[in-house]
Amino acid sequence: MSGPFRFAAGERGARLVTADGSGMPDGTHRCPACGDPVEPWPRYPRAVCGLCQHEATDEGGRPLEFFNTSIGGGFGARYADTGEPRDSHACVIRGMRCRADEARFGGIVIEAIDETA
Repeated sequence: MSGPFRFAAGERGARLVTADGSGMPDGTHRCPACGDPVEPWPRYPRAVCGLCQHEATDEGGRPLEFFNTSIGGGFGARYADTGEPRDSHACVIRGMRCRADEARFGGIVIEAIDETA
């Protein structure tokens, strides 16, 4: 039951934890950007965590937002500071080149491409 809540919290830039630590990721999979333990996502093994998704910028350092274009999915990108559309999936998180895309069943996934920008 906590899986959807953890995912929703991560999508909004937060991390859901329990007081006793139960139900937390076991540490076998880590976010490639920050190193925090995350739930394994076999379809997207290089996916960054929800907190790091909110650090996405373009190559020049301008903050980016990624979103679904409709309830049925679709991919959209824009500059967070102006709302101006961006026609690219490329982004940078903590100096790491990444690619944002629509996740299989909706939502957005950002995966690391390599270790440095």
